[in-house]
Amino acid sequence: MAHIFNCLATGIGSMPHLEPEDSLKLAFRYLHEAPAWPQLPQKNFREKMDAQYNESLPGLVLDDNVNKFSFNTDADLTGELEKFFTRYLENDCEYFRMSESYASGFHAFLKALNKGAAANALYLKGQITGPLTAGTSLKDNSGIDIIHNETFFDVLVKTLAMKAVWQIEKLKPFGKPVIIFMDEPSMESLGSAFSAVSSELVAEKINEVADAIHLAGGIAGIHCCGNADWSMIFNARIDIVNFDAFEYMEKVMLYPADIRKFIGNGGALAWGIVPTGSFNGSETAEQLLRKLGTGMEYLESEGIPRENILRQSLLTPACGMGSLNPQKAEAILKLLQQTSEILRHRISADFL
Repeated sequence: MAHIFNCLATGIGSMPHLEPEDSLKLAFRYLHEAPAWPQLPQKNFREKMDAQYNESLPGLVLDDNVNKFSFNTDADLTGELEKFFTRYLENDCEYFRMSESYASGFHAFLKALNKGAAANALYLKGQITGPLTAGTSLKDNSGIDIIHNETFFDVLVKTLAMKAVWQIEKLKPFGKPVIIFMDEPSMESLGSAFSAVSSELVAEKINEVADAIHLAGGIAGIHCCGNADWSMIFNARIDIVNFDAFEYMEKVMLYPADIRKFIGNGGALAWGIVPTGSFNGSETAEQLLRKLGTGMEYLESEGIPRENILRQSLLTPACGMGSLNPQKAEAILKLLQQTSEILRHRISADFL
């Protein structure tokens, strides 16, 4: 079944603020139909995407002197692994919770929701780091990417899946469908001369996380802010594919058959139409709408009904904004809201 988004606006996780309340003000103001909880990498290194979901991992070593995590795969972790898999098989969500020291934005989000901050929202959005990015960010004690250790990569992926499930369980009481994105900036390296990781392995792990999200009643998305193996992504068990439509639209449009099948099966496109790293403030909503129109018209020419494209689309920034300054982040979200509102008005006039 297709989810009807009608080009509403939502966010990518990271924000540049030091306090979650400052980010949430922007989320509830500019992403009011699908607010996302903020990751705050400038507040604490534990809130960076390669650290935020590391709690509960067996064998994890934290070096506070250099703000670095790694796995001690040489230690005897039999007991820790046994406990981990027992809790996983028992679907013990609380064992995989994200504490406030790792996710202050999520806990502030919950508090705001309890006070009615998003009473009129249509969706709530969370996120985790994707399997490929997490697996190539964490190292063992020899400095080797943990994705190359079958046991510990399996543990890592199951942890990510359970972090997603925990978020869904915490957000369910608010009565809104919950979207969880897997953030995969490392997807651009897959298949390159610098990557020894197979697309088949990555697809398997993405599907494992997506299946856990679906089983918990959530909507599974994936965010790729560069180029990627789009055919693999569109054929994964994903509900939403988020791509940088400002810089990479032409690359994504090279796969019309895969996109046609994806949308035909109920999938949605999240167009990252507002630039982030290259944003200079001169961009306008009409400029972005023309760019969106080019991509959507091309898909229509490839046999995808215009009504389906519009209804099964969301708009987002091109990437996370954790490295920007707060003023630029707000300007980007304001432009995103303007673009979405104009397009949604046109959809309403044409189809509703």
